[in-house]
Amino acid sequence: MSRLSVLVAIAGLLSPMAAQRVAEASEPNASTISATFLPCGQEALGTLSSNVDEDWFRIVLAAPTDLRMATGPTWSNQIGDTVLTLLDSTGGALRANDDGFGTGYYSDLFAKGLPAGTYFAAITAGPNAASSGSYLLDVRCEPAMTISTPLTTNEGPENNDPRTGGTATNVLLPVRCNGDLSSTGHTGDWDFWRILAFGDNVLRIRLTGTANHVGMPAEDLAVYLFDGGTPPNYVAGPFFASDTSEWDQAIDVRIAGGFHHVAVRGIVGSQPGSYYLDLQTRASSSATVFAGGCGGRTLGLAMSNLPVGMPQVLEAAFLGTTYSIEGANLGNTGFAFHVIGLAATSIDLTPFGAIGCTLEVSYLDTVFQFADAVGRATWTVFVPDNVSLLGTTLHSQAAVLDLSNPLGITISNRVATTIGH
Repeated sequence: MSRLSVLVAIAGLLSPMAAQRVAEASEPNASTISATFLPCGQEALGTLSSNVDEDWFRIVLAAPTDLRMATGPTWSNQIGDTVLTLLDSTGGALRANDDGFGTGYYSDLFAKGLPAGTYFAAITAGPNAASSGSYLLDVRCEPAMTISTPLTTNEGPENNDPRTGGTATNVLLPVRCNGDLSSTGHTGDWDFWRILAFGDNVLRIRLTGTANHVGMPAEDLAVYLFDGGTPPNYVAGPFFASDTSEWDQAIDVRIAGGFHHVAVRGIVGSQPGSYYLDLQTRASSSATVFAGGCGGRTLGLAMSNLPVGMPQVLEAAFLGTTYSIEGANLGNTGFAFHVIGLAATSIDLTPFGAIGCTLEVSYLDTVFQFADAVGRATWTVFVPDNVSLLGTTLHSQAAVLDLSNPLGITISNRVATTIGH
């Protein structure tokens, strides 16, 4: 297949690209009756009016599903800190997340193998939240599956805890790690598995209680992520199951290229035993805001404002979710367009009358929207849950029809995102 035909096929998957955010229902919306319906793959926009306000969203799963829910910042007036709770059909809490890994004070919650049915997501303010503010909620529903593990590797001989002078078990991904814990607790047996990631990836970690050992499966495990140092340094965790004797830890964390360690131990007072630890890397998503633009037009991505001094861009294009970009200084109720394409270019528009303006996107489509009264506009793109899109880069600019020059338009800087998990 030629490169052109591949681009055409991808463009077909991305069309129609325009999506709409789901606004939270009128208050009060914190019950199973009043919750806002949020379809899988859509993005919700909500506001917490106080530190006791709760917003509930109803999610319907048609089949067994691995569910990911994540909150993120809005362009302005952001809440800064959220707590995200997954509830069952009766409103009973299943699990919760306060601060996700690498998300500032926003939340990132995974639940694997949920049966078909109705669930609810409850959003509340975290301890570092503003007195009021807005947030985004993304939901991805992936068919429940186990990691394909062509190779099973047994843990190396004890001591395999490099923090105490031992040697971690080296494994090649993807892998099923076959381990056994002889004791539990912080001072008990820890198993360390050393992995190598080639470039930025999402590390997917799953556990199951069937292993090739004489003893019983372990009762309750905690999982940690360490760096590749000697001795290794703690990075994230512990990640727990939802209950004793459950094996529903669902951990997806973004890691940089290089060596890392995944560690497993038993919860204090739990039964020691055997386990399988499935490890796999998947393509990660990234986003970049470039300098440039003319006429004061800007295009960007929402950034978290907490922790103080550490703003983070959390928005990027993920399979099966909605990607949002924000335009500013677009003119009072300006005629604004989202210019989107699959390749970057550089065409100086000065000879056409737009002095200092550069078209940086080989565009496939444009989506029109009026800017609001303060010159802002938001464009959302639904990214289909299709693995053929992995690694595809979407390039965007905002153009304003303002008749300020002979060409009639001014144009923003470029924003690019690479589609990943």
